[in-house]
Amino acid sequence: MNTSVELPSGKILNITRFIALLPSSDTTNCNYQLILEGYPNPINLESSDAQRLKQILELDEKTTTWDKDKQLQKNQRAIEILEKRIQYFKNIPESESIARQELFENFKQTIDSQRSDGQKLYLES
Repeated sequence: MNTSVELPSGKILNITRFIALLPSSDTTNCNYQLILEGYPNPINLESSDAQRLKQILELDEKTTTWDKDKQLQKNQRAIEILEKRIQYFKNIPESESIARQELFENFKQTIDSQRSDGQKLYLES
């Protein structure tokens, strides 16, 4: 999905940090407020901009029902990768499994050695 979009008003937004699109309680100049992660203030949007943004995000009322088959089709590549990883881990050699377990144990000790008492993540106090 292209993350930069141009709205009817001419505003260009990067919507990768989209959080919410809210109807504005103040009806002076805008109808909606766009909230983006990490942005200190909401962005005021006109109704036409908000409708276009809903279409881009597939939030329009016409498409509010979730289609399982469509979602599975969109996620087909991710599903294939996940199936390959599952197969790999089912057939992992015992020696590699032991090495991974030792590495993880070492990781846990390293993390907890850098944390104060009562703040340990892995080791019991």
